[in-house]
Amino acid sequence: MRDIAMKPYWRSLYCVLLVALIGAPGLEAWDQISWTGEVTAGFSTTFTCSSSCHPNCIYTWSFEGHTVNGSTLTWTPDGLDKTVELKCNVLNPETGVSSSMTSIVEIKNRVSVQLSPPNTVPSLNQPLDVVCHGAPSGDHSRLSHQVNQVVWYKNGQKVTLRENMQLLQDNLTLHFDLTLPSDAGFYLCKTYVPMVQETRVFSLGYLLSFDPWNVSIDGPDTVFPGKLSKFTCLTSCTINVDCTVRWQFRLGFPIGSYFSVHENELKWTPSIPGTFQNLTCVAENAAVGRSAEATKMVEVKGIPLSGSEAVQLSGLLAMIVGLGLLLLFQS
Repeated sequence: MRDIAMKPYWRSLYCVLLVALIGAPGLEAWDQISWTGEVTAGFSTTFTCSSSCHPNCIYTWSFEGHTVNGSTLTWTPDGLDKTVELKCNVLNPETGVSSSMTSIVEIKNRVSVQLSPPNTVPSLNQPLDVVCHGAPSGDHSRLSHQVNQVVWYKNGQKVTLRENMQLLQDNLTLHFDLTLPSDAGFYLCKTYVPMVQETRVFSLGYLLSFDPWNVSIDGPDTVFPGKLSKFTCLTSCTINVDCTVRWQFRLGFPIGSYFSVHENELKWTPSIPGTFQNLTCVAENAAVGRSAEATKMVEVKGIPLSGSEAVQLSGLLAMIVGLGLLLLFQS
């Protein structure tokens, strides 16, 4: 009866806390950053910072080291970043109360570096065409003579043409007569967006590599319940430079008392004997469009849980069920 009698008190306290969280009159109760459509490299987007703050409030934007005043921000990304963090601060000069909000904005890019034809596999001592895909082409007589249609970069520096290289089709194509090991690297092209005041745009990058990728999984073929086992994904590519590594579990997630993944290392303590676990390691580079993988089937051997372990597990389940019933009764 005591618990039932105290419920109105707790509900009243809950209401008071709710009012406090929402905010008293005169304070900013809500803020938001809004915009229309996709944010695309080379094209301007207008962002609006809205708040229930009274008129004459001061709005300040912060992004990429820049500060802009006003409730709206018009910005044109250059394509070098895939996301940008926009922060808007709202200040009420009468009360001195301020609030801020942050939005992570995804930036689309219509320009990319690709091989031509698309299914080409780069090989040493072979001709190769690298294309600035999505860049404008055709008659550019309306543009200033100071504007270069396409500029190529390798590893952050402007490309210097060597004897085995040519620029074709108004610089849209970087042609290699015969590729050399020194041609490997990360390529970008810089172009402009027509009809948008000749706005510069950097493309998505492409990692040109000639090394074959080998992937294997180092670890035991047999594991035991309650015993920690370690598996390592071995790759010929440099992790987080040439490729990234991720684990897949296509026949079900590993069941056990402990499980962790850090880059190419997986640790697992299984708990169910008489089962099999499929582990797959995938090394990939999205810019190159290349991937390789290895799969290992692991058997969990051993005997079922002992009597004491089974009793402990049953007790834990009973405690969880009891807690759920208690919360249900209190509600």
